[in-house]
Amino acid sequence: MEKNTSIHIPILLTPIVDALIEPFVKAPKPAWILDLTFGGGGHTAGFLNSLPPEHGVIGVDQDEGALVRGKARFPEAFASGRLKLLHARFGDLDPETLAPHLDGRPVLGILADLGFSSDQLEDPARGISFLREGPLDMRLNPELGVTAYEFLRDVTERDLADIIFELGEEKYSRRVARLIVESRLKGELPKTTLAFASLVERAVPPPARQGRIHAATRTFQALRIHVNQELQELDHLLESVILNLEAPGRIAVISFHSLEDRKVKQKFRGDERFEEQTRKPIEADEAELELNPRSRSAKLRIATRI
Repeated sequence: MEKNTSIHIPILLTPIVDALIEPFVKAPKPAWILDLTFGGGGHTAGFLNSLPPEHGVIGVDQDEGALVRGKARFPEAFASGRLKLLHARFGDLDPETLAPHLDGRPVLGILADLGFSSDQLEDPARGISFLREGPLDMRLNPELGVTAYEFLRDVTERDLADIIFELGEEKYSRRVARLIVESRLKGELPKTTLAFASLVERAVPPPARQGRIHAATRTFQALRIHVNQELQELDHLLESVILNLEAPGRIAVISFHSLEDRKVKQKFRGDERFEEQTRKPIEADEAELELNPRSRSAKLRIATRI
């Protein structure tokens, strides 16, 4: 029995579970699904409920708090060894480092949800969201790298503008970068999320502040992607971690940014070892959007190892 200690709602749960479970139906021996972004454990719950009992899930997350919550949510599966939890990033994983955790079993399913869980977004201490006051940190793993504030304290205006434009797709990136650097030169660089969001909002022309999303959304996204090296982690996933998958296993990737989706699409279409199952990405339907508005920008692509 699972004890749900997470507020996160898993995105596109049904098509993911349906796709990844299929190779296990006729699997000749016990195998694993790798849930590479364990988060709140929502997708893992779907896998554990649907997999034949001889198969299991290895949940991976660089957020150690997510794994602590996972042990509380799935005590029986964890105690029996049907669920393993591994503290790591994509960049830490390759066939050699994963081998000791597989117990000789093949990997027939891989899931990577490139978004942040609601548990992480709602945690003020992480400084990911401007909806809660907290330190301007943004790191998934607080033991790695520099905080967003530390990065902003040293970056040049030109480099900052490029990052905000490329990773946030913010058309006012130059104005935002200029105001951030001006505030830094005055010794007024904000150290908290709400103050920083207010600063970014002032850089955007008044008419653009009335849009569907908050004026600071794209800048926060860009800084979060940069601070956590999310695109570099995705590259490692697609070039190394994915090779743990054995035929006829499947991989599913949920992306939330055009740069991420483009990388996944190119890999699934350009690597002869994989067969793309989704010519167009699967997106949330109206029922899911109503239940979970955060699924609006999610794009799911699936491929089979051949």
